[in-house]
Amino acid sequence: MSVKIAKATTFEGKPRIMMPSVYGVTTGKEALYRIPVLGQRPMQVSVSELPEGLTFENGMIKGIVPADGEFKVTVTAENALGKTEKQVLITSYPDNALRTPLMGFTTWNAFIWNITQELVVDVAKYISDSGIAEYGYNYINLDSGWQKEYGGKHYAVMPDERFPDMKQMCDDIHALGFKCGMYSTPMSAALGSKWPKRIPGCTQGERDIRFCPRRDGVGKEHYEGNNVRQWDEWGFDYLKYDWNPTDTYLADLMKQELLKAKRDISFCVTVRADPMLYLYWQANCCSFRSHRDAIQEWNDVKKRLKSTKPWEDKIIPGHFYDLDMLEIGVINKELVRTPLTDEEELFSYTLRAFFISPIQLSCDLRKLTDFEMDMICNEEIIALNQDAICDYPKELMQFADRDAIAYVRNLENGDKAIAVFNSDDAPLEAQILLEEEMQIRDVWEQKDLDKAATIDVAVAPHCVRVFRLSK
Repeated sequence: MSVKIAKATTFEGKPRIMMPSVYGVTTGKEALYRIPVLGQRPMQVSVSELPEGLTFENGMIKGIVPADGEFKVTVTAENALGKTEKQVLITSYPDNALRTPLMGFTTWNAFIWNITQELVVDVAKYISDSGIAEYGYNYINLDSGWQKEYGGKHYAVMPDERFPDMKQMCDDIHALGFKCGMYSTPMSAALGSKWPKRIPGCTQGERDIRFCPRRDGVGKEHYEGNNVRQWDEWGFDYLKYDWNPTDTYLADLMKQELLKAKRDISFCVTVRADPMLYLYWQANCCSFRSHRDAIQEWNDVKKRLKSTKPWEDKIIPGHFYDLDMLEIGVINKELVRTPLTDEEELFSYTLRAFFISPIQLSCDLRKLTDFEMDMICNEEIIALNQDAICDYPKELMQFADRDAIAYVRNLENGDKAIAVFNSDDAPLEAQILLEEEMQIRDVWEQKDLDKAATIDVAVAPHCVRVFRLSK
């Protein structure tokens, strides 16, 4: 039993528009979205019925929507092989970005401390030139390791010499149609430094004993506003805010400053967001994490699947449980390839896609295997991740004598999706009974199976199968 997935056809065939059917912008703040389209080039793309304030130019939607509302637009893509249209609902409300999960790249596993401004921009260019962007990967997120010391006109954390011009870096990324992510912490000394070297966070001064003392703890002098004003001026669009345990008091100090920014800066909290506080995370955070950094170990991948259970019924559009950066590929920390097998990498990627988590690549993209490139560029599994109703999976069944679970989701067009995760060391062969006869499609293989009232499931050890069901 071997794992099979479809070959990526990024620049082949008729046009396929990868934009979600719902896209959110924040009223009164600048919007930027590069419309992802697959298919043979050259490709002509247009957008009609855009709301007041938005324009479409060079493949990108730009501008500011001045008032709240919902606007139906038509995206059209045409090449020599055909023409397709997609109806998209653009919603404009306060704090309204990322209605579907973030997709993009983060620097941590890929570069650890060895990041530079040039490297970050080079990654963005590669994602654009390689076609990875046409699947919807459009965030370039800078993780820890960029910080040096407080200073500047806002008295905020300044970058070290490897980042000579943060504004230029953001401008270069925006010019490609991508958004930029920033990293910080409410602790006085950030995670991500080679301890005992200290790199600063958003507080200073005497330790506040109300909070965990790790890494010198949280200082009594707060500079959240100073730092937000600096990130706003540089041009950042997203913040990963990192501390343990993750509490709503410190989160809200930052959130209120982000809301004052001229730019629309989405807010992700990590690393130990408590599911019991889900009402706050739902109201204020685009995503929230409750576990340590992803590492390239099979046992860690399995633990992430188990971590999804407490978030059932707590996920809504725009507010997602974050399973962290992917463990795939070659990482710069050790310059070695992941010990994960193809099956385990597929399990890991499917976990993010099916459980509507942000999908963040974090490896040397130039060294992806053919299998890994096909995996991150599978338009049908990405469509599940970007499905507009964001229905969180529920357990469908467990399998006797196997460490394996099937989950089911509802999709916006009335279809259902079923994923069978086999964590066991032995292959799984079983049958899933459906409520009625359905047309069954293997999502990873992009292959129609029989129309039936049962699914015959064969899953390799440490692997996964995903099926889309339609009437």
